[in-house]
Amino acid sequence: MPMFFMSYARVPAPRHRDVSQDPNRLVFQFFDELCADVARHANVSREEAGFVERPGASSENSINALFDCQVFVPLYSKRYFGNPQCGRQWTAVTDGATQGVRRNIVPVLWTPYSPTALPKRVKYQYPEEPEGIGEAAEEYARHGLHRLLDERLDLTERLDPEGEQAATRVAQVTDWLARRIVDLAARVPRQSHSSGGRNPVRSTTLAGLDDAFADLPLASPLNITVLAPTETQLPVGRDDVLYGPGVADWRPYGPAVGPLVEQMKATARNLGFEPTVVPFHKIQAELHSTPPTAPWILVVDPWALEDAQMACQAREFDRVRRPWTAVLSALSGDDAQTKEQSDRLRGLLAAHLPHFLGEGRAGEQEAVRGLAGADVFTRWFSELAVATKMRYLRYIHSQLFRSGRLVRGDPESGSDLSPCRDGGRGKEASIDGRRVEGRP
Repeated sequence: MPMFFMSYARVPAPRHRDVSQDPNRLVFQFFDELCADVARHANVSREEAGFVERPGASSENSINALFDCQVFVPLYSKRYFGNPQCGRQWTAVTDGATQGVRRNIVPVLWTPYSPTALPKRVKYQYPEEPEGIGEAAEEYARHGLHRLLDERLDLTERLDPEGEQAATRVAQVTDWLARRIVDLAARVPRQSHSSGGRNPVRSTTLAGLDDAFADLPLASPLNITVLAPTETQLPVGRDDVLYGPGVADWRPYGPAVGPLVEQMKATARNLGFEPTVVPFHKIQAELHSTPPTAPWILVVDPWALEDAQMACQAREFDRVRRPWTAVLSALSGDDAQTKEQSDRLRGLLAAHLPHFLGEGRAGEQEAVRGLAGADVFTRWFSELAVATKMRYLRYIHSQLFRSGRLVRGDPESGSDLSPCRDGGRGKEASIDGRRVEGRP
């Protein structure tokens, strides 16, 4: 079992992209170097030193590595604290849910992040400034490790003489972190599946755990409607493995990822929303009423469009196409049946959602055509949730002006959107800031 588990917020990457352009490449480079240093200091193999979840990794292996690690190494960034899966990993580690062992934490400042912006459950876990490495420690504390790695890569590729200094700074910080990990690991009992004691039954998903980062008290409402069949409503010949008794059981990206509804709700809360998953017919009138109560996102399983009622609902949503609405569809690239029928399913989407496909931004149109993986779905859900909120606020603002009522505050700020109690994140946790991690 690994001494440390590295936790990071993955940046979705298009399939078949060259490895050199992978936006997560610096994470994996840092992990490899950290593993080598930990292995050297602890006199263990690299496999025993650490674990990081790479694309395509087995969910079971990742869960076991998280539960069995001695030290948890999170890469702090705005993206990290807006990622529900990272929040659940934090919960798994800090709650000491496995065998009564509470792991030590060695946080890494990946990109600059203010201590005052940390979620409540993370307040006393700010990255330490390394000791005894001089300028390298100052650069790390000021800019974060991602910046140092990025500079090293850039200077090395340009054969700049300063590349050697940049490499030295990275090596010093990485070695300091490795020694810190080895020191703290010695204080935590090593877990072993081969030991005589009983091991708890482990799930292959963290979906049942709370997101440790979703702790701010006020949130804006967001309506989510899912058009997906239950296991008793499936088209003839459709495999039922991704479905269940209710719409909330739909798992388009596989059992390991878990129900899509839970993923959306967790993501929405991290973005500052209080989401409500509501059937189409219960808020159908909002397509025609003024003002609406909240932004509204429709999520479509293309297979649902073979059902007459759900097909009719999709067409109505598209025909009205209000400013505060958006559409996403899940067209999993890992589902053999969906992949085989992808052209026909995209045809159904085009026939029932022509306005959303023809009038939105290019990225929004891609979201309607079908998103192949859970990572890219989460990214587009996040972007569209924020975009629909802004459009909703502008709409409400314009309606109030037309009616002659005074409007206080900036409609872009969210002050005109009625807050909900409990859950969600403030404007600190909007989509990632100025610089996308992994992208120079």
